[in-house]
Amino acid sequence: MKHKLSTQHYYEDRMLRVIDYLYEHAGSELDVNTLADIACMSAYHFHRIYREYAGETINVTVRRMRMLKAATYLVRSDLNQQQIAKQVCYGSVEAFNRAFTKHYGETPNQYRQRRAYATLEVTALYPTSSKEYHPMYTVEQQNIESIELIGLNHHGDYMQIGQAFEKLSVMAAKANLIDQDTRFFGIYFDDPESVPHANLKSMACIAVDKNKLPEQHDFERLTIPAGKTVSILFKGDYTELEKPYNWLYGQWLPQSEFELANFPPFEEYLNDLKDTAPQELLTRINFLVA
Repeated sequence: MKHKLSTQHYYEDRMLRVIDYLYEHAGSELDVNTLADIACMSAYHFHRIYREYAGETINVTVRRMRMLKAATYLVRSDLNQQQIAKQVCYGSVEAFNRAFTKHYGETPNQYRQRRAYATLEVTALYPTSSKEYHPMYTVEQQNIESIELIGLNHHGDYMQIGQAFEKLSVMAAKANLIDQDTRFFGIYFDDPESVPHANLKSMACIAVDKNKLPEQHDFERLTIPAGKTVSILFKGDYTELEKPYNWLYGQWLPQSEFELANFPPFEEYLNDLKDTAPQELLTRINFLVA
């Protein structure tokens, strides 16, 4: 049994190296021989082993990573489609446009235009803000029990936390800690508008029964304390998640009776991006309040 477990751990480590490589080289050509070399296994077997560990083919993973990267460029940068296509390794704007439209259900231009919204300069010394927020969101209140989490730390751009979630899913599944009822959370410790992307700290997590956690494991542990929360249920692509944050911090909170507790915001992901259209993704953004 010990040999079997060590073999499983050996294969898991190799799959995690592949996931790291995919995220770090999403803008480069990714051929099966290179990925098989990263995994230290035969190219003849790599596809099947990766599919069993990741739950999808390598081509689907790469396409999904590149489309998310492209969507991030559309929202955050002024790069044109030709420049973005090059950044995500498409040989032509036409091919990129077809792939993006198939994935998101709208063209890159439509995606960018629908997510652009005008803002006004905020006047000095904290008067009532003249900034406009579109749209409005519904804030829900509830009391929660404490939630035990395990996870992996992520350092860098929040839009790349998928790298940590991919690795967490592989590791937790092999430890029999994931089933159809598993809850996935993201913990975000910094303001992405104030802290350089390279210095951002976050954590990809799942909720677990601590009694089922092996004595020896490679996960970080964290507890969401019991208490009162306010939350927003957001429907849409992950590239748009800053909008409800900005609205809550800039408009709702100053007009509310609440004070936020000394705990970072945490997101719960209510469906799976592997089988859900980006515009149908559901994310509950939670804030503990004092």
